[in-house]
Amino acid sequence: MNKKIFVLLILGVMNFLSAQNQRFTYEYKLVSDSTQRDDVKTEIMNLDTTPKGSKFYSYTSFKSDSLMRVDLEKQLKSTGSINIRTDQRKGVVRYTVAKNYLNGNIDFRTRIGMDAFRVAEDRKISWKIFPDKQKIGNWETQKATAEFAGRKWTAWFCNDIPIQDGPYKFSGLPGLIIKLEDDTLSHMYQLMAIKNLGTLEPQIYAFEISKEIPLTLVEYKKLFLEHRKDPAKGMRQISMDNGVVINMTNSPENNKFMKEREERLKEQIKKDNNLIEIDLLK
Repeated sequence: MNKKIFVLLILGVMNFLSAQNQRFTYEYKLVSDSTQRDDVKTEIMNLDTTPKGSKFYSYTSFKSDSLMRVDLEKQLKSTGSINIRTDQRKGVVRYTVAKNYLNGNIDFRTRIGMDAFRVAEDRKISWKIFPDKQKIGNWETQKATAEFAGRKWTAWFCNDIPIQDGPYKFSGLPGLIIKLEDDTLSHMYQLMAIKNLGTLEPQIYAFEISKEIPLTLVEYKKLFLEHRKDPAKGMRQISMDNGVVINMTNSPENNKFMKEREERLKEQIKKDNNLIEIDLLK
């Protein structure tokens, strides 16, 4: 083969792969407390894609955690101790969603208490596509609707971006989902930017956890509801993780700490009543 043609062929393949490694950045607006409709939180979310799959995660949380980790490492090195400030951690979305384009698997990855879980998603989203068109930003889009996890959703997808993916667990339309919202306007996503990540593997492994417990949806819901009823259960137990032993003795100081911690957690859970998967509470 002619050397020049061979080089052009390699460059062509590299350009093709480069085009597949992309970051789609969404603005996510959510109302976590249904009794406080005016309290709309905003999170920046990334959908990082490769030819094999994608990962959807909070850039807000990822950036915050990265900065906090650097700060804590500096503290430990200089003083031998760490001080975690309550204002250090930003972001309300702590989960990731990983989609495998090759086999169609979708994994929801999250934590409950101190444990990490990988929940297999086996529900299929059945879309109804309409002829309605709308220009959103620079993208010409088409309307589709579906019901999923107890909510009715409207999506606007772009045929010019031939990636059958979108925010959270949503996928399966002829093009990328540009805008997505439920009928109560409690959860709304809109694409803000697209970045070509080149031939380098994108940061789709943010929050990657080595020790995850696999769960079915039924198992996850049971555990999720148990945690909401008793969010401090894990803290009352002796923990021996990675050689670190935490013994919550029955002292007045520990009892006071545990009671205050439990009350704060229950208050947070009480305000987190408008979940994206609202059927988890039913």
